[in-house]
Amino acid sequence: MRVQQTDERAAHAVLEVLRARGVRTVFGLPGSTEAALLDALRQTPDLRYVLALQEGVAVAMADGYARAGGAVGVVNLHTTVGTLAGLSLLYNAWRDRIPLVVLASHKDTRILGRGAFTSLPDTTALVRPLCKWAHQTFRPEQVAEDVERAFQQATSSPPGPAYVMIPEDLLAEACPWTAVSPAPRALPPRAHPEAVRELVRRLLESRRPVVVTGSLLANAGRDLAVRLAHELAAPVLWEPRRTLVQVPYPTEDPHFVGSYDARHPAVAEADLLLVLGAVLFVEFSPAPAPEVPPHVQLVHVHPDAGELGRLYPPALAVHADPALVVQDVLEALSAYRDPLDQARVERAAWVAELRARWEADRQSRAAREARSAQLSAYQVGAALGKVVPPHTLVVEEAVRSSPAFLEGYPVRPGGLLRTSGGSLGWGVPAALGAQMAVAGRPVVAVVGDGCLHFTPQALWTGVRQQLPVLVVVLNNRKYLAVEAGVRRLLGGIVGEGTPGIELPGIDHVQVAAGYGAGGFRVESRGQLEDVLREGFARAHQEGRPYVVDVPVRDEPGP
Repeated sequence: MRVQQTDERAAHAVLEVLRARGVRTVFGLPGSTEAALLDALRQTPDLRYVLALQEGVAVAMADGYARAGGAVGVVNLHTTVGTLAGLSLLYNAWRDRIPLVVLASHKDTRILGRGAFTSLPDTTALVRPLCKWAHQTFRPEQVAEDVERAFQQATSSPPGPAYVMIPEDLLAEACPWTAVSPAPRALPPRAHPEAVRELVRRLLESRRPVVVTGSLLANAGRDLAVRLAHELAAPVLWEPRRTLVQVPYPTEDPHFVGSYDARHPAVAEADLLLVLGAVLFVEFSPAPAPEVPPHVQLVHVHPDAGELGRLYPPALAVHADPALVVQDVLEALSAYRDPLDQARVERAAWVAELRARWEADRQSRAAREARSAQLSAYQVGAALGKVVPPHTLVVEEAVRSSPAFLEGYPVRPGGLLRTSGGSLGWGVPAALGAQMAVAGRPVVAVVGDGCLHFTPQALWTGVRQQLPVLVVVLNNRKYLAVEAGVRRLLGGIVGEGTPGIELPGIDHVQVAAGYGAGGFRVESRGQLEDVLREGFARAHQEGRPYVVDVPVRDEPGP
């Protein structure tokens, strides 16, 4: 570290830390307390401030930017009230372990203890449940150090949001400040050799192991997982849809047999579950039976020790990066050629049978959809897959329509982003942030009509930033999840006049036009593919978001 003698305000120290960290984009919605920061940004042309009209939009854009770009997302919120407004979508980043740095400015320290405007006695206490670290800066010369610490906390394993609040008078004060070098990122945790030996022993003794791949394998570990599945001749499942945020395993591989469910034939017939980087579980409602069957050995590998045994105690818990564990296991298995060759022979028919069931279910669904006159989320997924290039990134927040859409759309590794948080309004701003991170790649948002209207203001930012994102609205004209809850309560019926469900009278295309975005509405199934193609093309020709409103039938959901 070095002390920089300067007449510049401490706000410049914030920007120097961002630049040293490679940050070139900040998302935010400022207020008067950001005056010094905004003036410093004016003098720093290589840093871009992306203005949002609502704090949740800024948070979700930073979130999508971080997910798509593999970097830290940075978002600026205004005092206590801006922080409160951004918390709901910060929840998604916390749930999915997304590295965000939240920079909030606060009122002048001379009035903070006097019940000042837009203040609380301890704003950091509001965000602490959703952040790895939350802190208010006390001295102007500490500004750079505190911002750097936020980056260090956000990126250390397991990653997640970090929050630093800086009062406006500290940002505006000119003082000597310490120029801080970025802390090196720590290497991910590796399994203890004894844990690897025990894992290998259990795999060799297992007759029918099943590999459950979690979203943490989606990048560095995906190819290793394929090698492991083939080495073991084991069937592979994705982690449950509720916690799936990226594609961890290619569906075209013959060992892939579906998504995890305790009733899945692979789970019912397994004697060992090797769970790699998956969350077990996020419960929506009480399960009628254990989600890990009692007859199965559970081996759980996760870099967050807090996930191991959180709901279901494993027979073997391995605190480590799952990709590194697979790498170590593959190396260890190379010494056991004969038993593995025999196991592959014995399991080949089992894996082929499970794969055939999965493919038969897909073909049956496709045949039913081909006969259906009503537009469905499945049909939208199938049509979109024909329209967009294979390298398109889909950001999906379709809620109850999600399973059907993902069955129809040809999902590819690296081509899907989702959130497991459940805080609605994430999809469109996250897609816009993702587009800014991967400017040369097509990005499509697929959202429910209810989700769109949590954060429709994001379209304005998309227009201002010239982001060619196609927004596909799966419009069932209601809050289907609310209706489903009432049906569960009343045994399959909904009482006439039940409030809180129907969403009539919204013209999504006109709403988009009000923010400067383009839009079309699909009027019939025969138009679907052509309208999607036209919307995609026009978004890229005109350099702005295009909304395509697709009325779809209700989906039963999971």
